[in-house]
Amino acid sequence: MSQVSKLSYVDGKLGAPTSGQQTTRILFNTIVNPPANTSGLIFFKNFQGLTNGQTNLNQNKLDSMESMVIKSITFMQFNANGVCREFGANTQQTVSIIVGNQTVVKNLPIQFNSGSTGQPFDRLHENGGARTDTTVDITTFTDGTIQVVQPREIRLLTDIVIPPQVAFEVRVDSTLSPYDATGSLVCVLSGYGKIFSAGNSF
Repeated sequence: MSQVSKLSYVDGKLGAPTSGQQTTRILFNTIVNPPANTSGLIFFKNFQGLTNGQTNLNQNKLDSMESMVIKSITFMQFNANGVCREFGANTQQTVSIIVGNQTVVKNLPIQFNSGSTGQPFDRLHENGGARTDTTVDITTFTDGTIQVVQPREIRLLTDIVIPPQVAFEVRVDSTLSPYDATGSLVCVLSGYGKIFSAGNSF
């Protein structure tokens, strides 16, 4: 079943509108000044005081006319200067996604998509965003350059649906992973969605 068909199927089962405008949907949430060492993080729980660049939601659910299929999850860790760091210093961490009262992704390990060796889940990010050379002079370097540390992205093999008006959250569990206490952590959910359209859908 394609992501479009699955979203329409779930919306139909729940009695949600199925005539909304199709769109690419990205949801993101930021934890500002996280604990320096912690075994648990919860994204899409706190929205108070966050700016438009730190989240694009004001509650942990979509509007009554909106729904979404999650295709990938991305984690980013920035220090106080805005430099992207290894998320949780590449320690062993797992991610779970809870939609309503259901755990739809359970304890998925994320540390395998890191470092310059090892095989990522999707075989698309074979270097995990790492470089063996950390000093790059852009005036003399002839090949394409990338940032030394890249965000941690996981492509999902199944279509995870967030229906309208259903609370959701993303949890990261570990054993005292280190984070930048003066920085910020970002979780991004990317995929396909439907948004409200007052006219005919097209």
